[in-house]
Amino acid sequence: MSPIGLPYVFVFILFCFALIAIDFASPMYQGIEAKPLRVQLQTALIWELEILPGVGPKMAQRIVEYRKHHILRTPDNLIGVFGLGKRKVEHFRRFVLVEEGAE
Repeated sequence: MSPIGLPYVFVFILFCFALIAIDFASPMYQGIEAKPLRVQLQTALIWELEILPGVGPKMAQRIVEYRKHHILRTPDNLIGVFGLGKRKVEHFRRFVLVEEGAE
């Protein structure tokens, strides 16, 4: 013995799940474009420098001290900082904002 309303309830539940799935698939913030986070080496604060992969509080402090005597326009300018080599600089190259005309 099967109740007649059971298929209708099942279809209604599937319909509700489909509406929820469509709602989650649509962008929540329409019209807002997300931009990648970029750090400007010459003016970044210590906490901003810590966002870079492989840079902790001590390394960020070294970068701040280094830029007191050097101009940092590109990531390659960081190779003179103690503890930063070419390999580490390459890891966070995409997170650094490069000044126009610097490359």
